[in-house]
Amino acid sequence: MKKELNYTSPEASEALYKLGIRWKASSYWRFIPGEKKYVLVEKIARFMVGYAAYNVTELGHLIPFGFFNEMKLHKYLNGYFKVKLSDGKWKTYTSECEARASYLIDLIQSKKVIVEKPKH
Repeated sequence: MKKELNYTSPEASEALYKLGIRWKASSYWRFIPGEKKYVLVEKIARFMVGYAAYNVTELGHLIPFGFFNEMKLHKYLNGYFKVKLSDGKWKTYTSECEARASYLIDLIQSKKVIVEKPKH
């Protein structure tokens, strides 16, 4: 299994950041401007562009306990994960991280979870 599947994608990481999630992660997606792509790194310096790459455990800490217990997430034998979102529809993902990130994004966007805005 690719190491990147153990972390949220750059797109999900960016979405979480834009929704106000500023929790430190064990890894980060660093944007390489010359190559126009993200690479997974363990640390990111202030001057670098990038987003936190959350793993399954870190996402488990970010999803509030009551919602985490009710999370509708299923793993199928083919390796796909399905999660039930607030609109009642199931969405399929290739990794558990992406499914959990989607669930957290949905909780925030549906205003079931409020994120305190960071103080700059």
